[in-house]
Amino acid sequence: MPKRTRQEEASHFTAHAFSLAKSLGIQTAIVLADELGHAEAFHDQRTTERIIWLTHEHTESLPKRPGDLVVLIPEANLARMSQINIGIYAAVLRGAIALSEKVICLAGIAGSGQLDMLLVTNPNRDFPWLRQEDLDRTKNLVAPREFGRLLELALRFASEGREGKPIGTVFVLGEVEQLQPHLRQLILNPCKGHARRLRSIHNPDAIESLREFSALDGAIIVNRSGIVESAGTYLDAPGKNIRLRKGLGARHTAAAAITKATDAISLVISESSGTVTLFDNGRPVLELERPK
Repeated sequence: MPKRTRQEEASHFTAHAFSLAKSLGIQTAIVLADELGHAEAFHDQRTTERIIWLTHEHTESLPKRPGDLVVLIPEANLARMSQINIGIYAAVLRGAIALSEKVICLAGIAGSGQLDMLLVTNPNRDFPWLRQEDLDRTKNLVAPREFGRLLELALRFASEGREGKPIGTVFVLGEVEQLQPHLRQLILNPCKGHARRLRSIHNPDAIESLREFSALDGAIIVNRSGIVESAGTYLDAPGKNIRLRKGLGARHTAAAAITKATDAISLVISESSGTVTLFDNGRPVLELERPK
């Protein structure tokens, strides 16, 4: 049997994916766009399906159609399932996927330029932490720009560490006035007195300062505009009713508790594994492996 070219493999893979989607009545596909090496395969095989494209950057080369959605994911060498999990969470949060909707996901190894994995999923079934009441509350808090940037920073710190050593820290994103009763400074606040632009998570010049802050005991508090309000901050929300899986310690418990007591969300970098966990309403809602 003659060996197929990568373009032929892509065409066959795409044909089977869309055939499966049609047989299951699936109307939405999630695609890791950065591994779409042969876009013409989508032109040939796609009919009425809507595509949610996951990509690290905007690109005009995608075979987009009206109704498609582009979701930017952090620039990190994430495992395929971590990228899909981010995509599903972002799409559900933006109302692009219903909790009860079945979707098909096409993924590939980062940097391979080829889709080679097919997954059928349903948020209600496979992501039980996605509950409508939590999503409605989180939508009002989380601006996609601030959330995406903070997630990008957490993944970057998890991957790179600090001075060659793993970083373990907590980021809290929320309304500072609501958080204040549950915060206590362990040290003098290193952010105090600095201009807002120097404390913005969107300012590239602030990254190294944040990396240094992450070495301090306590959390880094970020307001809804993406301004770092404090670092070295102790989280003092009640953690009595927080139930986490084995292996997650005091840092994760404190991060979960602050999201139970307030409308904030928190991101935790595990010092031991580099795993990044997102907490909302006292529960882990997204867990991402350390980027390679």
